[in-house]
Amino acid sequence: IKTQQEKSREAVDAVSNQAQAVLSVQGMTCSGCISQIKASLADLKGIGDVEVDLNNSRVTVTYESAKIKDTGRIAAAITAAGYPATIKKNLTAKQIENDNRLNNSRSKKYIARVGDWEILRADFDIELDHARQRYQKVYGKNVFEGNRGNALITDIKTQVVLRLIEEGVQLNEIRKSNYELPPDALEKAFNGYIEQQSISPEEFKRTVENSGLNYDYFLKKFENRVTINTYVEKNILKGLANEKDAQRRYADWFNNARLLAETVYYDKEIETIVKNGNRPSGCQRSCTKGGDTQNSGGKGACIRKSGVASSDCTRKCTRQ
Repeated sequence: IKTQQEKSREAVDAVSNQAQAVLSVQGMTCSGCISQIKASLADLKGIGDVEVDLNNSRVTVTYESAKIKDTGRIAAAITAAGYPATIKKNLTAKQIENDNRLNNSRSKKYIARVGDWEILRADFDIELDHARQRYQKVYGKNVFEGNRGNALITDIKTQVVLRLIEEGVQLNEIRKSNYELPPDALEKAFNGYIEQQSISPEEFKRTVENSGLNYDYFLKKFENRVTINTYVEKNILKGLANEKDAQRRYADWFNNARLLAETVYYDKEIETIVKNGNRPSGCQRSCTKGGDTQNSGGKGACIRKSGVASSDCTRKCTRQ
């Protein structure tokens, strides 16, 4: 029988030997894929937690470094299960501790980071509050009560975070290119948008505010969308007249940007909600073949047709 001192020493050793392997994994689309990936690692001694991020095609494996010396074995096991995997980085126990400390500090102001683009907690709160107001206006103030209401809130949080991350992926890629919006582009886009609404700027501002959305936040999001659309039109879709070609080119650009931009959640509660709330139950591996834009965020068509691929808040605030 082990003494308490021996048990304590083993616990300390386990923590000091804890390491993580972060892998890029292709072909994951649903909860079935997650189960297969976890099963592929079951026979490896020293494997701890296995976190699968479908949105970013990433798997994070916590393991005992004393038992697994070569993380290539982890990648090989996942690849053998039908999901090509490559090691992106390995973290020691000290590095994990430092990352956790940094994430806890950053989580007070930001919920996540996409590449070098950090997503403000204030943005998340504004979008979530606005969504709550819309639902309550349509379905009543009791819509969020009980288990069904809690599930609805979780779903809304997932949608808000994924939308902010999708925007962050694009803005991060644009920032890397040192692109700057032409001086008159924002004003022209805004005037055109107001003209489409057939109301004056003052009336439009009242409409936005009456919808429950902060007007300054609307302007900020509008500028983000104009920046993305203008960049995509001039640098990604330039010279393409065919709509399908444009959608495919945009999807390729977006998917590549998403793979290159590591998403790090500072808020672990939000990370858990997103990972648990965005798992299709049926396997959709076939839908990712042949350049399908279904899972790419593909707004190529929206960009071409409307000129402004509006975020949810800018699209709905004028419909109330």
